[in-house]
Amino acid sequence: MLRVAVVGVGRWGRNHVRVVKELESEGLAELAAVCDVDISRAREIASAFGVKRVASSLSELLSSPIDAAIVATPIDKLFEVGLELVKRGINVLIEKPVATRSSDAQALAREAEKRGVVAAPGFIMRFNPAVQELKRVALRHRIHYAVFRRLSRRPPQARRFPILLDLSIHDIDLCRYVVSRAACSVESASIVDAGIDNVVLAVMRCGDSRCVIHTDGLSLAKVREIELICEDAFIRANTDENTIKIIYPDRSYEERRIVGEEPLKAEDRAFLRACLGQKVEIPTLEDAAEALRVIEQIEGKR
Repeated sequence: MLRVAVVGVGRWGRNHVRVVKELESEGLAELAAVCDVDISRAREIASAFGVKRVASSLSELLSSPIDAAIVATPIDKLFEVGLELVKRGINVLIEKPVATRSSDAQALAREAEKRGVVAAPGFIMRFNPAVQELKRVALRHRIHYAVFRRLSRRPPQARRFPILLDLSIHDIDLCRYVVSRAACSVESASIVDAGIDNVVLAVMRCGDSRCVIHTDGLSLAKVREIELICEDAFIRANTDENTIKIIYPDRSYEERRIVGEEPLKAEDRAFLRACLGQKVEIPTLEDAAEALRVIEQIEGKR
């Protein structure tokens, strides 16, 4: 059984704590410790979930052995913390975007390979039931282009970080995951300052298809949709409501709700199984580096 620590137990890290505790019943792992620079928060989370050990720094955390860590710190600390853990030979799941530069994600990948550890990015959307079904459906159709919409009002604390690293990176990765695993290139892009937050509009070429990325951090309506415009169908997935709708040339259609597991639980389980040497498909740090490379291209088009 793996001894697991969660590093960074803010809003999202707390969710990882909950999920790893739930996965203890499957015999994959024991949640051995939580770590946060805010020790009072670490103690509060540890008390709420029955975790025996707390730490306020990596040095304190690593004073006792752990086998794997989930890193859910703020974006600007992910690379630093992830690299230190990898250098100590500890398996890591690092929340997106893993780093702020593609070169840092590549450096992490090289270090993980050198140390022989599992290192994965937290690309949770790949584990969304609607995305999983969309990927299966897409294999039956020739895709002309795809549209990814991720719109919602970002809270003030999230606006400390670029919207590309916070939100757009999900759909940049999904373009490669759903549409084409080929390397993507940015054909056109704009980042509009809308006062409250930014709006991103970008067109990427991936293989023989194109992907349109539309992200904003100001919409009062939350939209999480993917549309595939295909030779013989129009397909729309709503990843919040877990629904798929397919419209055919004769105007007939099918619409269904996709039942599946909580994506975070599926993601954490897959990571833990990979750490145990089981054969399982998980995102790679090369995937993270590719998504960051696309972000750098978009930023270069400003």
